[in-house]
Amino acid sequence: MGTTLNQTLAALRRTLPSLAAAALLALGGANPVAAEPVLERIGKTGVFNAGTRADAVPFGYRTKVAGASEERLVGLSVDLIEEIRKRLSKKFGREIETRLHVTTPSDREELVATHAIDIECGITTPTWERQTKVDFSIPFFGNGTRIMLLRTTAMGFADLKGKRIGVAAGTTTAQILRQHAPEAVIVEVPDMATGFDLFARGELDGLSNVGIVLRAMVEDSPLKSKVVLLPRTTVLSYEAMACSLPQNDSEWRAFVNHVFADLLEGVDQYRGGYFDIYEKWFGPRGVIYFPLDYTVAQSLSASLIWLK
Repeated sequence: MGTTLNQTLAALRRTLPSLAAAALLALGGANPVAAEPVLERIGKTGVFNAGTRADAVPFGYRTKVAGASEERLVGLSVDLIEEIRKRLSKKFGREIETRLHVTTPSDREELVATHAIDIECGITTPTWERQTKVDFSIPFFGNGTRIMLLRTTAMGFADLKGKRIGVAAGTTTAQILRQHAPEAVIVEVPDMATGFDLFARGELDGLSNVGIVLRAMVEDSPLKSKVVLLPRTTVLSYEAMACSLPQNDSEWRAFVNHVFADLLEGVDQYRGGYFDIYEKWFGPRGVIYFPLDYTVAQSLSASLIWLK
């Protein structure tokens, strides 16, 4: 008999705490009270510790890269981290090394708060609760929460009663679902990759996340023609995405924000550094075609007023 959904999730939950602890130890798990300012430490060590997701196509994920012997982390968020590294190299007059670490919704805040990493760029939505542990950059992306189901399972919200909808643990998605789909059964999964496997095997009736992540997950799957995203033409909740930063380090936050501001210059006119990166991942030749929405472009451009 195959492994049941409850058995699978129980096994994963048993291993996650030890894995998270091991990651913190491996990264040095610094005491946040005694931590040096980020720029000061990078200047001394020449090392920039950054975190991103490994399961969020096309923001941060692992794939084979030409000329590489093993899979590497790539994506829009990884490219933004590289832009920060370039600016750090210019500031210090020498090449700064980026050490990329994989983060999950469950451990990303802790890794930043303890200074194990200097920044986390994935698909994180700033919230008041999260800001009790970390600070945030200006937004670099915007999209909305939706639900992915098989067409044979549900075609509208009236069909969601009793349906098992997977959400990544440690995200804002569960709260949004409780508000908009109270009759659905929310099932927390460790990450979206696990959730998609459970969905593909029929152990979950659906998945919920920002719509673009759901679309990217199913893009190369046999399920692509069989799924529907709800709501059809709108979203449950608009989500602005930003990078997480250690608290009480205004110099580092300002540095990151000015890198992003320079990249975002001209985004409302569909030009500039950010737009070039966006087109690489979401343009006609990107991983998934998702033209930059005019309203989102205006919102990203409006955030630049914070820095003027």
